[in-house]
Parts: sequence; C-alpha cells; structure tokens
Amino acid sequence: MMQPFPEAELISQTLQANFDKMLCDSLEKYRPCPGYSLLLGSIVQYTNLRHHPLLVPPGMVATLYLDHQQGQGNILDDTGLSGIYTPTIETSGTAEFLAYFIELLENPERADTNAFDQHGYVIAAKECLELCLCSHHKFSKGATESTRHDKVLLRDQPWAWKVRLGIHSRIRKAIRQLTVQQWKSFKAWTDDIDQYPSFPHNSFMHEYYRFLSYQWRLDLLPKFLEKSAISLELANLLHTRTFTTMAQRFPRRMRLAREGIAAYLLRVEESAVGCP
Repeated sequence: MMQPFPEAELISQTLQANFDKMLCDSLEKYRPCPGYSLLLGSIVQYTNLRHHPLLVPPGMVATLYLDHQQGQGNILDDTGLSGIYTPTIETSGTAEFLAYFIELLENPERADTNAFDQHGYVIAAKECLELCLCSHHKFSKGATESTRHDKVLLRDQPWAWKVRLGIHSRIRKAIRQLTVQQWKSFKAWTDDIDQYPSFPHNSFMHEYYRFLSYQWRLDLLPKFLEKSAISLELANLLHTRTFTTMAQRFPRRMRLAREGIAAYLLRVEESAVGCP
C-alpha cells in the first residue's frame, strides 16, 4: 500500500491557512458595508434550510440579484460565492466550497474577528429589520393607500366595499395565474443571472424580485433571533419597529416572525430578571 508523503499534512495545513486568509481579507474589507451580516446570515441559513442540495430558495436568488444590481454584491464575487445564484443546477464544487466557507465562519480560531457568532446574528437581525422588513419607504405607499380606501368604503358604503371585494378576488385569481408564468420565466432567467440586463426600478419584474426578496427575509428573521445573543438594542428595535404592509401578503410567515420576536423578547426579559 502506498504511504502518504510526510510533508502532505504540512502542505495541506499551509494551503488551508493561505486560503483562509484570502477569505478573511475579503470579509474584513466588506464588514463595514450595510447588509454585510444579513448576507452572511442568509448564506448560513441557506445551508440549513434547503431540503435538497440542488435547490436554492427563489427568494434568496432574487435577493442576491437585487444586491448585485444595487452594487452590494461584490463580496459574493470576492469570496467565490457567486455560484449559489443558480436555482436548480448546482455549479460543480459549490456544495463543497459552501461547507468550507461556513466551517470557516463558525470557527473563531480560523476566522478570528470575522467569526459569525451570536453577536453576528444580532447584527443580521437588526439589518433584516432596518434595511428590509421595516423600510417603509420601499414597500408601503401603494398598499397603505389601498388599505385606507377599503376602510373608508367599509364604513361609509358597505355595498361598494362588497363590490370591491369581488374585484379583489378576481385580481387575486389573475395574480395566481400570472405567478405561474412569472416563475417559469424566473427560473429560465436565473440560470445565469449575470448575463441578463438589470430591470428598471419601476418595472414589473423588479417589483416581483422585491416581493420574493421580502418573503425570504421574513423567513430569515425568526431564525436569526433564535440564534442571537441577548441585546437590549435589538430588543428595543423589536419593540418599536413594525413590518411594512408588504408583510401582510405573507400571513403565515408574518405570524412565525412575530412568534420569533415574542420568544426573543421573553428571553431578554428572563435574562434581565436573572441579573443581580
């Protein structure tokens, strides 16, 4: 039987140390950027949430696409993570590289100050709230006006409200039919997302990507809170911030997010009671 070279282990350790340093240098470079911890938390949770190694949540793909279009996706390129864009066909070696990257993030001895720990999840949860789920100027205007109009009709003209409700049901049916077509196009267009031009901010496809992105981040929030350290600043944000009206389109996810918030706030209160 062939015996391994005595130097093999030393060479392997040297290569790992050099590669770790390259990744850590990239992480250090982008750490001050808004959404940095949210992106890392999203990648970590992607490895935990996916049910099949070849499937990527469409909301995550949409989020990464929008990040690139807004000039915030360079960290993916610098760290070699751009391959996770593909929603149905995994690039060769992507799973292995992701496993290596996550192991690095969760190992303080290798990642040093770049380790993604409980405090990293605190920052990720804050960014998820402040940059995405509670950024009212991005999502709320149209839905708020529609909701206000419905309330006025219900109070002053109930018959008109019922007619409008019928219109809403037909609209919802049309949206469901359209969503099937959109999803087929979405899967085709994201096979190699960098090859396609960006959509104008007022385009329907851009709004659809934002819809999927919001859904994904709403899924992430309770996961982040579950792993976050005790933080009075985060607790204060959870007490004072409210979801945008976009969240109303995801009632089950919004319920789970609120349950996650309640569980975290209870944990903070219990910690305060236990302090001397």
